[in-house]
Amino acid sequence: MSELKTKNFRNGLLAGIAASVALAGAGALVLPGASAQAPRLVAPPPAAVDGSLSFADLVERVAPAVVSVLVEREIERPPIPDPFQEFFQFRFGAPQDDGFGGGGLQRLEAEGSGFFVDGQGHIVTNNHVVEEADEIKVRLSDGKEIPAKLVGADPLTDLAVLKVEPPKGQAFVQFADGVNLRVGDWVVAVGNPFGLGGTVTSGIVSAIGGQNREGQFLDFIQIDAPINRGNSGGPTFDLKGRVVGVNTAIYSPTGGSVGIGFAIPSKVAKETVAQLIASGSVTRGWLGVSIQPVTTEIAAALGRKETKGALVAEVLEGTPAHKAGFESGDLVLRLNGNAIDSPRDLTRRISALPPGDKAKVTVLRNGATRDLVVTLGQRDADDKVAANDEAPSKSEDALSKDVGLRVADLTDPMRQQFRVAEGVNGVLVTAVRPGSAAEQAGLQPGVVILQVDGAPVTSTAALKKKVADAKAAGKEAVLLRLQLGQAKQFSALTIKKG
Repeated sequence: MSELKTKNFRNGLLAGIAASVALAGAGALVLPGASAQAPRLVAPPPAAVDGSLSFADLVERVAPAVVSVLVEREIERPPIPDPFQEFFQFRFGAPQDDGFGGGGLQRLEAEGSGFFVDGQGHIVTNNHVVEEADEIKVRLSDGKEIPAKLVGADPLTDLAVLKVEPPKGQAFVQFADGVNLRVGDWVVAVGNPFGLGGTVTSGIVSAIGGQNREGQFLDFIQIDAPINRGNSGGPTFDLKGRVVGVNTAIYSPTGGSVGIGFAIPSKVAKETVAQLIASGSVTRGWLGVSIQPVTTEIAAALGRKETKGALVAEVLEGTPAHKAGFESGDLVLRLNGNAIDSPRDLTRRISALPPGDKAKVTVLRNGATRDLVVTLGQRDADDKVAANDEAPSKSEDALSKDVGLRVADLTDPMRQQFRVAEGVNGVLVTAVRPGSAAEQAGLQPGVVILQVDGAPVTSTAALKKKVADAKAAGKEAVLLRLQLGQAKQFSALTIKKG
């Protein structure tokens, strides 16, 4: 199957930058002029008299602001292709023999795209284009190459800022403000595909809201303007010459463009770039909770009809959320008065606030709403949690018949077999029937069920009684609190009626 291939996100192999145009104010463009001290503002080109559309005037004005980014890095061997398709152009120099028949070190040369965003020589590109680079150069539209310095980078949005000594009157562009892109709007991508500098492609916005690999900090703009290796880091313009996105990924089964590309929205890029220029890094607010979506089943277990909000699966000790009184099982409904639709929505809104800010969070707890005031901390790198599988089988009982679940008490041998840490108390899942309600609830061997509907369970008998009582009360699902390894979360287990 084809896979969303997002450049260097994961293995950090450098890539490219495409340059864009210098645009000021409401679509006005700053171009090199006779007077280097006072660049003149040029209005965006109007439509043709006959009503037809041509990109020629637009391209002519933006091309001087587009650059190629050239990166060099010494590596042990050529990179293994990432399931996320890199789309910057690279080539390898001759390997240096290590004297033992091995390939030794090789010199990687990469080309991408970028664009000037001010008159001081700041250039925007992708983080994966310049990550771990030994040397960075920029090739201007006239072919001249000049050295560039990395000002700062942000892996979570895949953005980076370079600094060069710009030629007098160098054109630059500004990010669009308040542009409400719609599916079907025309866009133009400018960049350096396959090392072919100054290449322009056009298309339309084909979708809005594609999730990035981290799934947290931005919604991609999907475009069908062909972008290929080397376009990475280049700008996407609307027909007024405003930068509405930064090209960052393609979806491709072959490594070439199939007409599905992704760009970082200008709003996200503008905010991130401003922080990178000011301080060389990006700081984000942080709560210190693990959150998960509210499924239909979980909503039913909570007595709610809608699935909006973010469910707190775990509150990390000593974090801002812990100090503010958050509890596992809290359903976050609002942040500073604004409704929260999903965990992703909450993460992005919190991340948009600076560390040290006080935020008012409205949560639903035990059927009643309450406001918690939290002083945000600073977000560090995300933790990653893994999962396991498999288990034995025993005779059928009510749980196995009704929901496809086998469980056992947490004895010392069971702890050793399933690697459950001391101090974790609950009921151990030993087997899950494929296609069952238990599997749909995300249960798997090695998971420890800590609570049922908010009440701790420490024996199989207690677990079975809680489920039986819920069935007798006419409930369609029970809310489980689970632990696998170090991770805790909630899940709703649908229980058979009758």
